[in-house]
Amino acid sequence: MAVDLLQRVGLNKYEAEAYLTLLTDGPLTGYELGKRSSVPLSKSYETLERLARRGLALVQPGDPPRYLAELPERFLAQTRSDQEAVLTALATALADQQRAEPTEQFWVVRGRVNVLNRARALIDGARESVALGQREVVPELSEALGRARARGCRVTVQTWAASVSERAPGELVALLVDDVDALAGTLMPASQCQAVVSGNPGLASSLRIALGGREAERTLAAVGAPAPAAARSRCAPRPGRAPRRA
Repeated sequence: MAVDLLQRVGLNKYEAEAYLTLLTDGPLTGYELGKRSSVPLSKSYETLERLARRGLALVQPGDPPRYLAELPERFLAQTRSDQEAVLTALATALADQQRAEPTEQFWVVRGRVNVLNRARALIDGARESVALGQREVVPELSEALGRARARGCRVTVQTWAASVSERAPGELVALLVDDVDALAGTLMPASQCQAVVSGNPGLASSLRIALGGREAERTLAAVGAPAPAAARSRCAPRPGRAPRRA
C-alpha cells in the first residue's frame, strides 16, 4: 500500500520501492538495495541518485557510496509544500482557460466516487438552501450538509419510501441546491452508477416538487439543530442567479 501511495505523490515504482527499503534497512549501497528489494541491480544506483536529487535520500561518499532515506516527516512536509504550490499554480492556469459552463444543459457524472464528489461540491457552493432526497442515508454527504447548515443555509433531507425506491435500481439520490442546481441519479453499483447534473429549470422544478411535497421530510440527524434566523439571514442568494419558482 505504501508503494502505491508514494507513486501517487510523484515517485515511480522503483523510487518508491527504494525509499521504503532505505527507510527500513538503510544505509545501503546500490548493490545491497538490488539484493533487498524489487529494484533491479542494473537500475539501483540510477534510482538512488534520483532519490538523492529529489532530497529523499542522503549520500555518504565512498566507493561504493551508501544511501540513507530522508526522515518521513521531512519528506512529507516537503511533498505537501510542493503539492500545494503546484495546485495553486494549476488553479490559476485552469481558471484562465475556463469557459462559462452551459448550466441549463444536461451532463452525466459516472461512478459513485465522482457522483458524491459532485454532490459535495454543489452542497459546499450552496448560498441559500439544500434539499436532499435519498433511498438510504448517505453518510458521505453528512459533513457537507453540516457545513451548509453552519453557513445558515436551510437544509432538508428526505428518505423515500420503499414503494418509490423500488422503481429504479441502485441507491437513489436527488439533490437541489438554491432551487437552481440539480443532481439526480443512483449510487450503486459503485463503478457503473451515474447521475445527471444540470441547472435546467425543468429538472429543478421537478426536483423541487419531489423533494418538497412529501410528508416524510426530515432533517438528517448528523447535521444538528436548525440554524437561528439571524444565521439564515446571512445566507445571501447566489449573485446573478435568482432562485426559480415552479
